[in-house]
Amino acid sequence: MEYSIQHRPVFSVLELRMDEAERVVAQPNSMLSMTSGILLSAAVGRRGEGSSWWSGAKSLMGGESFFTAEFTAKRDGQALVLAPANQGDILEIDLSEAGAFYLTGGSYLANIGECNLKAKYGGMKGIMSKKGLFLLHVSGEGMVFCQSYGAVIRRDLEEGEKFFLDNRYAIAFSDTIEYKLVKATESVKDSLMSGEGLVNRYTGPGTLYYQTRAKPAMNLFGFLLNPPF
Repeated sequence: MEYSIQHRPVFSVLELRMDEAERVVAQPNSMLSMTSGILLSAAVGRRGEGSSWWSGAKSLMGGESFFTAEFTAKRDGQALVLAPANQGDILEIDLSEAGAFYLTGGSYLANIGECNLKAKYGGMKGIMSKKGLFLLHVSGEGMVFCQSYGAVIRRDLEEGEKFFLDNRYAIAFSDTIEYKLVKATESVKDSLMSGEGLVNRYTGPGTLYYQTRAKPAMNLFGFLLNPPF
């Protein structure tokens, strides 16, 4: 399978060229166009943890969709184009080279090849950091594609190196990175009055990807933490 990212960095789309039996798993409602030789089917939750209602519920609580869409080529020479919901770039991560990653809520777009996707419990810090109750853990030998809001920035952290990031901007980070929810400043008053509140502190080693714009979360927890009024 071959892929290319077109029209970046603001209105990016993912174009995939597929031969017979090749499969793409994607976020529902992301298909822009496809040729006639592609079979579309739907599954509940993530393949990495089996198709189940609980798997779908965990995805939903992590800011993802309850279902996933699967595109399978019925013959050679097929083309599929996926378009993110956001106006921004598309990040590709080669898991065979980069290792396992955590994706934040709403970041997942699609994956190809041998990928294992599982929703991992993030506890209350996941909710308070606006990432949802679960994070999506991806591993394997395939490729995963993430959607961003704005441009994508990469930050490589050395062993023990710390980096602070507003919670809404994170896209993905290596599972070797430790993250902790902390106050933006030492003073609670300054944290609140500056408008920053709580931020995430990432500690290396590993790679962190983040975006240049923050889109309000659309899941239940994001609505409760960031009501539109």
